[in-house]
Amino acid sequence: MQIFDFALKMELDGEQYYRSLAAQVQYDDLKTVLIGLANDERSHYDIILAAQNNHFHPPAAAPFLAGQQNVFAINREFINHNEESIVKLKDEQIDIYRGALIKEQESVELYKNLQATAVTEAERAICITLMQEEEKHVAVLENIIEMLNHVHDWVESAEFNLKEEKY
Repeated sequence: MQIFDFALKMELDGEQYYRSLAAQVQYDDLKTVLIGLANDERSHYDIILAAQNNHFHPPAAAPFLAGQQNVFAINREFINHNEESIVKLKDEQIDIYRGALIKEQESVELYKNLQATAVTEAERAICITLMQEEEKHVAVLENIIEMLNHVHDWVESAEFNLKEEKY
């Protein structure tokens, strides 16, 4: 199978994977991220088609990532002060995000390996572009996972917790 055909199938599979997950989750913020990732996978598919038809131009920026806020700039007021609901939200989301992160890391490695075996310059260029796009997804997912891992810490911090001190 040629690199282009393989990459086309992989990106369509990625889109279906994220859309399937989005259909199963109950939280809108998680749905938004998963649908954004699915849309990016479709965008990658379109990039590959253009390259296959000798109309390849590297994308300026990933559409999904362009609309995302830096996790360090997020206002902490979004945190619900009910610890039980935070734990439920975190448990569902973090498992899905971790699964998606593994898929994205595998995609990066796959495109890196394909780039090494590419025969033409066009194949090499598309592999590099797709690898870079998938690396952006890895970074976003890692940031989200890190933020979810710190939700419990934020709830228990002095800023959010008014426990009586024992003397």
